[in-house]
Amino acid sequence: MEEQLDLAPCGYLVMNQSFHVVEMNRTLRDMLGVEDTPIHLHDILTVPSRIYFQTYFAPSIMLHGKVNEMYLMLKGKEHHLPVLMNAIKHNDQFACVLVQMAVRDEYENELLLARRNAERILHDTDEANRKLQELLKEVEGKQQELLDLNVELQELAMTDALTGLKNRRFLEKKLMDLVQLAESSENETFSLLLIDVDHFKQINDTFGHPMGDAVLRELSWKLLRETREHDVVARMGGEEFIILLPNTNEESAREMAERIRLNLDHGSWTQKRVTVSIGVTTYEKGNDSSILFSKADAALYLSKGAGRNRVSVK
Repeated sequence: MEEQLDLAPCGYLVMNQSFHVVEMNRTLRDMLGVEDTPIHLHDILTVPSRIYFQTYFAPSIMLHGKVNEMYLMLKGKEHHLPVLMNAIKHNDQFACVLVQMAVRDEYENELLLARRNAERILHDTDEANRKLQELLKEVEGKQQELLDLNVELQELAMTDALTGLKNRRFLEKKLMDLVQLAESSENETFSLLLIDVDHFKQINDTFGHPMGDAVLRELSWKLLRETREHDVVARMGGEEFIILLPNTNEESAREMAERIRLNLDHGSWTQKRVTVSIGVTTYEKGNDSSILFSKADAALYLSKGAGRNRVSVK
């Protein structure tokens, strides 16, 4: 295993279709508190997680070729470790990334308890059979709650907490998808707007960070109002935002950027009025995500250098 992957800031393992572990990186072994690689994935799962894994993992990865953010509980040396696991099928093996996190496991415990109760009730009277049906309904409800929690967790993982916009993680994945689509098509193109709030540090220094946060929130819903339903509006961090414009050429992207800039400049603000500088770039054959980010950043730098509150194209 390469040293960078062995010491990556997340767990990594490869297993075969019988769920025997083929290799495991040092980070995951350290998380588990073990020196040697376990033989089977079940060796590191708690009983509730093993049940959940057996129920959902194999059907999902065989159908879709991947599993996204499955919540599991690992058996650490000193305590249990909640993780999210992403997996992809490759050459009849499953490559898995496990990220440690702190979320709820009470639903799994309740599921296990309900099933144990159901097994005992099977040996009781007709009244017990009635209770069994109630417990089975409870199990189904808990299973749905667990699925809903996973969906909610996936949504939270893609959302900026302050503004409610998509975050950088979602944006980078969407940008990769658009690049792949454009590479495989002769006529497909898209554009990217990089937006930065002018003199934002002065707002924080003069009025305080709560006012700065309020300005960013108001700017976010104004950007959503100015864009189309299929556009992607994301906060990169700080006062920097990006808008992905599918099926949009350079001229149309520049016109949209100028319209956004003017409407923000002359529009009404609940909080302090702000202006923005915008860098525009459009996909060209051979561009990847890093090139597009660099071109947009260079265009934004031109806008800043020319006095701010303007649109530049690169």
